[in-house]
Amino acid sequence: MRRPDNLPDFSKPPLAEVVLGVQFSPVPGYSSVDARQVWELFKESFPVVEERPLLAPQFETFGGANRLSSLGFHVGPPPVGSRLWFLSQDANHLIQFQSDRFLTNWRKGPNLQPYPRFEVIADSFERNLQILADHFMAAFKYQIDINQAEVSYVNLIQVQEFAEAGKWFNLCDSGFIDIEALNTNFVQVVKDREGKPYARFYNEIQSVFSVEGKRKAFQLSLTFKGKPATSGIPSAVAFVRDGRERIVNRFRDITTAEAQEIWGRLS
Repeated sequence: MRRPDNLPDFSKPPLAEVVLGVQFSPVPGYSSVDARQVWELFKESFPVVEERPLLAPQFETFGGANRLSSLGFHVGPPPVGSRLWFLSQDANHLIQFQSDRFLTNWRKGPNLQPYPRFEVIADSFERNLQILADHFMAAFKYQIDINQAEVSYVNLIQVQEFAEAGKWFNLCDSGFIDIEALNTNFVQVVKDREGKPYARFYNEIQSVFSVEGKRKAFQLSLTFKGKPATSGIPSAVAFVRDGRERIVNRFRDITTAEAQEIWGRLS
């Protein structure tokens, strides 16, 4: 996968985490005992396993009474087992798996490994998702049926005071107001060429503190999620790539020129 030439680029982006994921119809016949076989597919690169609670099914729906939030409901049997985390040795890379969900995370860790770039993460995501789909076909005669996809960027911008919001964000002009906390978000409905909605673009800025409460930061989260054009892997990957381009361009639009200079804007 090649980086689009028209996207802004930064040498020191404030990225803390990138998530790519898909949701699919639960695998018929899958049970908790099959989780070991799934881990065997990835354990060479992801040798550490942790168990987490299941994620509930979520669908971006449009129209009706609840227009502004993802709806969780079951179509067919609910997912079984638990959600498993497969972690790389350095814990910077993570696969999340449950019987109806597959996600890839890159997380900035204390070892300060450089961000590997979206293209590397996306290629790994596509390759591993295909490995999983091939396993489903061989073990369960099930062809993966993707019904939702998502991409999310989480940025952590360290600041001295929250009153600096206007220095970092075009949306904020705090002036001399002594801001104690900031929490703002908006949601954009994304439509296709025919004007039909197919995704939502979530934008959120929050003021956060470090664990010990001594450091302040703005957390800027940008998430694109919805239903790909078809249920296959190529369509899901295309959806994720489209979302990534929208996220990077939105990051450029809502952050200031001064901030982008600090992050080493290259293009």
